[in-house]
Amino acid sequence: MSDRRTERRHHNPSHGNTFRSFIAIEIGEQARHELSRLSAELKSECRGSFVPSEMYHMTLAFLGDINLQEAEAIYRVLEDVASSYEPFELKLCRLGFFAQQESATVFCSTEKDNTLISLAHDVYRSAWDVGIPFDDKPFRAHITLGRRVDLRTTRLDSIPVNRIPFTVSSLVLFKSTLRPSGPIYEAVSRIPFRGCQEAK
Repeated sequence: MSDRRTERRHHNPSHGNTFRSFIAIEIGEQARHELSRLSAELKSECRGSFVPSEMYHMTLAFLGDINLQEAEAIYRVLEDVASSYEPFELKLCRLGFFAQQESATVFCSTEKDNTLISLAHDVYRSAWDVGIPFDDKPFRAHITLGRRVDLRTTRLDSIPVNRIPFTVSSLVLFKSTLRPSGPIYEAVSRIPFRGCQEAK
């Protein structure tokens, strides 16, 4: 299994019109406001590159470069995944970071939720089933707030997070365009959960 996964991760699509992509869930408005407040507090204390509030999301699986044919294939299997879920609620929890304090990726996590873990697992399995090359590192629920943030004089546990809830009601396939000023994310398609009106 590990050899096949490695082969898939390094697969280069043979068709044109490829784009960098990932599967994610979107953040509700009230939670987004809280994340923006936290980001502003961090900006006042730390140097770094902070994510604009309109781009907050939680990645379930990073797919890398896919072509239009692969995008259609992943959309079809994600429809099957989404049809087995009903909307559920997540709550913001606490701040954390990856990497080193002098150049950290700062994020806000959500409270542990078994439905979210199951959803991420099903998304991984779907990408695997259709042969999409993807980053299969273990899922960790987080919403990125900033990158290359210097935390050497800041304690994240001293910044309280209001546990704002938000509803998850769809999966989203995003296109990511890398630019010198930072990545730009564009929703390619939204796949609603069972019982939800079809997203546009």
